[in-house]
Amino acid sequence: MRHFMCGVMFFMCCLAVLAQDAPKAEVFGGFSYANYELLAPSASFSNSNETFSGNPGGRLGLFGWNGSVAVNLNRWFSLATDFSGNYSGSMVSTTSTETITPCSSCSPQTIVSTNVASRPKIHNFLFGPQFSYPAGKIRPFAHFLMGEQHSDITRSSSLMIIGCTNCTSSGVPISAQGSTGFAVALGGGADYSIKHNLAWRLESDYLTNQGTHQNHVRVSTGLVWRLGS
Repeated sequence: MRHFMCGVMFFMCCLAVLAQDAPKAEVFGGFSYANYELLAPSASFSNSNETFSGNPGGRLGLFGWNGSVAVNLNRWFSLATDFSGNYSGSMVSTTSTETITPCSSCSPQTIVSTNVASRPKIHNFLFGPQFSYPAGKIRPFAHFLMGEQHSDITRSSSLMIIGCTNCTSSGVPISAQGSTGFAVALGGGADYSIKHNLAWRLESDYLTNQGTHQNHVRVSTGLVWRLGS
């Protein structure tokens, strides 16, 4: 135990020495654009009597803000906390068309299924390690962040059957759905030094989560304030 504590103290002293030339913390705030997959891609059909056509997936561009605070342990390693909110007043929909023949003497029937997602509000709360490389005025960085994503999305769906005289169309009423799930962001960017304690940042992230399916992209830009440098 004594040797372990001595090793920890030595490691912390080394970090303190390495961090003398680095700012103690960096605060970022700016504009954010995100492209989210709000609806899952429509599935294809395997039955030989069925065909498929429709939108392969529902994506929507969202605008908002992004902020983060990174505490530097040395010149190249820090722990970052990231917050963001992205919003849109628009909607996106996917439509799948399934054509079936119930029996050999029956007329073909077409089933049209439509899903709609609108007015999304998505917030991310993430934390993780960040690695940077000081190179003059430009300082590139990369990070791996994990946390939670909360989404509020208004959804509705409808089903219409064409070619069936005894069938009726159905629909699910429009409803606002909120969900919170585990989220991951993998990405990075670069800071361009404007002054000793001020820089301009451009970064992009690939996000994945359990709440609104997969394959999201977020791009952010804004100012970085370097504290304690």
